Amino acid sequence: MALIIAVIALIFSIISYQRTGGMVGLENEIKALQGKTETLKKETIQQVEKLEQKTKKLKQETGEALERLGKTLKLEEARGK
Repeated sequence: MALIIAVIALIFSIISYQRTGGMVGLENEIKALQGKTETLKKETIQQVEKLEQKTKKLKQETGEALERLGKTLKLEEARGK
């Protein structure tokens, strides 16, 4: 009797597993997630590159501003003597 119940339970579990997609469904979900991960990776790389460009621009502008300030201070100092 227990063997019959075990076989019936096994059949039900196999049917349930196949209805939920089994390994095929899991593999498809993994592939979809990998695609999303690649997309996010590319977007992140683009955003980092944009930030690097903005940082370089700000560094250059800061350097130019400091140079102008230095020149102005030298002129003021020369005028004061």
